[in-house]
Amino acid sequence: MKSLQVKVTVLATVATALLVGFAGVLLLESQRRQVTVRTADDSRVHHICSSLGCRRLDGSAQVGVTGYVTWFQHVTSEVRPELSLWPFSPVDDTRYQVVGDGPPPSEDVARGIAAQAQQQLSNAVLILFGVLAAITGLVWVTVLAAVSRVLRPVEAMRAEVAEINENNLTRRVPVPSSDNEIARLGAAVNETLDRLHRSVEDTRRFVGGASHELRSPLAALRAELEIALSHPEMADWPTVVKAALEDTERVQELTTDLLLLARLDADALDKQDTVDLAALARKEVSRRARVTLETDEHVLVPGRRAQLSRLLGNLLDNAERHAGTEVVVRLRGGTAATLEVIDDGPGIPEADRERVFDRFTRLDEARTRAAGGAGLGLAIARRIATRHHGTLEATDAEGFRGIRFVATIPTGIPQPRQATATPAQQRVGDEVWQFLNGAIVPAHGLVAEPRAVPAPALDWGLIFGEHQPVRRDGQARVALVLQSTSTK
Repeated sequence: MKSLQVKVTVLATVATALLVGFAGVLLLESQRRQVTVRTADDSRVHHICSSLGCRRLDGSAQVGVTGYVTWFQHVTSEVRPELSLWPFSPVDDTRYQVVGDGPPPSEDVARGIAAQAQQQLSNAVLILFGVLAAITGLVWVTVLAAVSRVLRPVEAMRAEVAEINENNLTRRVPVPSSDNEIARLGAAVNETLDRLHRSVEDTRRFVGGASHELRSPLAALRAELEIALSHPEMADWPTVVKAALEDTERVQELTTDLLLLARLDADALDKQDTVDLAALARKEVSRRARVTLETDEHVLVPGRRAQLSRLLGNLLDNAERHAGTEVVVRLRGGTAATLEVIDDGPGIPEADRERVFDRFTRLDEARTRAAGGAGLGLAIARRIATRHHGTLEATDAEGFRGIRFVATIPTGIPQPRQATATPAQQRVGDEVWQFLNGAIVPAHGLVAEPRAVPAPALDWGLIFGEHQPVRRDGQARVALVLQSTSTK
């Protein structure tokens, strides 16, 4: 019995039958007592007895006494049958008792009275059984029809869902017009299908974009190597190796971002630390030129330091890529930490301010490899903000001509504002940054003069790499080195 309709109908019918049967038993017991009492009353006989004998009394007769009577007495006798509730019991075998101190009736009379009483009770039991069976059958038919009508929309939903597959995710289940549980179930199923459709479409776009972005540098790398190998005596091998290294670096950087996005989508933010965003911002800004920091003394938020560093780094990379002369970072605490990254670049049209957070999205003026990147930086930044229960939006830059990115991350702890302004440190020397695998580390040579500040120690606990440094005069030297974990 797998049908829910049959299960509900049987359950309702059995429950009704038990309740009606219990009520019927009580009613039959009451009926048996009534028949027994009525039979005893109808069979009761009154007598007047004296020393001369007994004489039966009835309502119309007058009793006269002749002769010398020393005493007289009023006595009665009645028949009390022992009735059975089984309607098919033989009526002639009904047991009975004669109660009273008067003369008993004859056996044939008493047996006839008991048989008649049993017959009355048996007829009443059969009638009651028929009524109970009719009620039970009516309940069965009513519940079956009602459940069938209620489950009809569910069956329609099931049939529609069975037709949906990965190639046709646009179909939706029919939702009843009534406001009940079935309608809410249909609405919830359609909302789930909408989310599934969006997820599948996002995955398809993601795979297509990733394939395109990976194919371009791989094709360039292969072409460069094939040309060099076809004419090895004419090839400028240092130039070939340098170009191949640049393409390899771009592939590795893109692969790192793709792995990071996959991990952000799959992992839950279950292990969190207390991160000082102010200290993190000072450390990040100290490595960059043209960046001014305005921050409270301490801004504590729960989260993962490496991911929050990646969020700020991606926003600064984007700002420095498009800024004219200045980038400002503002950080304020409170019940929610507010991080603003403002640049004075060309800005973003209002119609594109939400689209820039889509994966592999590059606006028309930033489609080149040198300027536009892969279009994953802002998508990663927003995903990190979302994982920390925050938001990331693009708005107008007050007092600037460019754009302002505002990230809000809940803290839950009110923090006093002690604003300080820290000008950006001039970045000099080399910057080393770690990729996701932690093995191959490109080193970017920037300026030949000594460092103005000590180089920050490498944090091998980071699972995300630092960020591509700002290129000066459009040039940056790239070399490939193997990082050793041992120090002298």
